Amino acid sequence: MSLLIPGALPPAPVAAALAERLPALAPALLAWLQAAAAHTDPQDVHALGCTPAEAWQLRRAGCTPDAGQTLGAGLGPWLAAQAGAPETGTTPVWLADLTHLSVGTDRATLADPLQLDVRAEEGLALFDAALPWLREDGFDAVALTPGRWRMTLPDGLSPRSASPAAVASHALHDWWPQDAASRPWRRLLNSVQMAWHEHPVNDARAARGALPLNGLWLYGGARPWTPQADQAQVLAQLDAAHRAADWAAWLDALPALDRALQAAGDATELTLAGADRLVTLTRNPRSPLLAWLPRPKKNWNTWWSLPV
Repeated sequence: MSLLIPGALPPAPVAAALAERLPALAPALLAWLQAAAAHTDPQDVHALGCTPAEAWQLRRAGCTPDAGQTLGAGLGPWLAAQAGAPETGTTPVWLADLTHLSVGTDRATLADPLQLDVRAEEGLALFDAALPWLREDGFDAVALTPGRWRMTLPDGLSPRSASPAAVASHALHDWWPQDAASRPWRRLLNSVQMAWHEHPVNDARAARGALPLNGLWLYGGARPWTPQADQAQVLAQLDAAHRAADWAAWLDALPALDRALQAAGDATELTLAGADRLVTLTRNPRSPLLAWLPRPKKNWNTWWSLPV
């Protein structure tokens, strides 16, 4: 079995300090680090159109986007299938996630999807408010989850985009489609923002301290494929804290991760994901003649604490 741990590679400025806590909080993870051979694979998020963890999962599923598409385009059909709406045929699958767009003095940013907590009744009310605007501009949508829609785009519209998780907290200008062909989407987004401005849903969210939902993020666009059967498991205990750069919460989550890692004791490969790299750890079976000897320890700090 292969395991993936999103958020397991903290950035260099904090990695060394966090590593000092591993013996007490995550002995099973530390045992992997000390005993396994490591292969580091840098990941260009802009080129991928998704996070390294998402890229790992798409590759394992056998995603092969068309020429000119990013790997992240495969999130369209892949996530639609996970939501119970698998697509067949050759029609590209586009998704739009409800999101929060924040405009500051020097840049606009997209909120991390894990911060949003979209409730079922909220998603339904905002969908009903936006649907007339979508159809007026030549779009259509079907709600898959409270915070995610399956989109139908006007003919000829096929923007290059990236997953919300990849874009979150970065300057939106670097990801926002500026070409003339994407003008219908930008116009629709303005309409949706007006429809949701001061909507009762956002009033209720403000009352409970949640971010307002004031936009849609479009991504996907790959054609459906049949995912490969895969013996892989994702251990996501560290993901939210890593994405929020909350290192106290990251340390708090280590014991739960370690218990999950121990429960998956038959794993032969462990992949750690960070913001811009993957590190794959492999442990080869030992000869019975060496079973009584301690495993030689790897110098794992050389790749843990240093930037790629």
